Amino acid sequence: MYMNEKQLLPEAALYRYSNDGTLHPLNNIEKNLPILTRAKFAGEPCYVPQSATVTHQNVFYSVSNILRRTQDNKTIEALRQWEDRVGIREAKRIRNEAICAGNAVHYYLHSYLTDGELKAVSNSHKSYVEALEKVLPNFGTCLFSEQFVVSFKHKYFGKFDQVGYYREALTVSDLKISLKPKFSLNFIQDKILQLAAYYIPLETLYHVEQAALIYLIRDSSYNEFIFKKNQMNLYKNLWLGRLNQINEAIRLAA
Repeated sequence: MYMNEKQLLPEAALYRYSNDGTLHPLNNIEKNLPILTRAKFAGEPCYVPQSATVTHQNVFYSVSNILRRTQDNKTIEALRQWEDRVGIREAKRIRNEAICAGNAVHYYLHSYLTDGELKAVSNSHKSYVEALEKVLPNFGTCLFSEQFVVSFKHKYFGKFDQVGYYREALTVSDLKISLKPKFSLNFIQDKILQLAAYYIPLETLYHVEQAALIYLIRDSSYNEFIFKKNQMNLYKNLWLGRLNQINEAIRLAA
């Protein structure tokens, strides 16, 4: 069913998450857009159009799932060595702490951009909020915050942080936290590819001028990486290369 209707779908569309786990079109006027439901294909969580058969033609994987499954051996080995060095329990604690801090600053920024409010945050995350407050003046009008985008052309989905004005340019922005400053792009390649994954469908919907990757550091400083359209072309191609790896895996699993 779905593949026969594929020609009627746009390249991309914004979606919202429902309490039952389904993804619904943000714009209810677009009746041709499918509701996406949770499924599993080849043992991996995915989404498929409602009432569609779970086949390789209908599978939509998340951006984070694709990045995880296509990590290079060097990255995987570096993570393993880090876990060996600090211990499994400590590694889990650090990850959980990072998740909590990340959720806190994302909520803080989302509330500021959508409601104009500065929400209270736990003292344990205070240093990250102090870093965020230094970049808040760079944000202008926000079009969307913490929203899902679905790429029908490339068959994936993800939740992006913001589309709005940043340093007076329409920007796809992504907020991260880090224990230590980030001085080299070489160590954050997957984060840039994540940004590129959102950038590709969003630029078909809006006149996006740039992308921004913003790191909030535990010492209350921040690192900011701005990518203009010509710079994003490289990372868009790298992301599509990772996507091709997944598509090949889907084809072999069919």
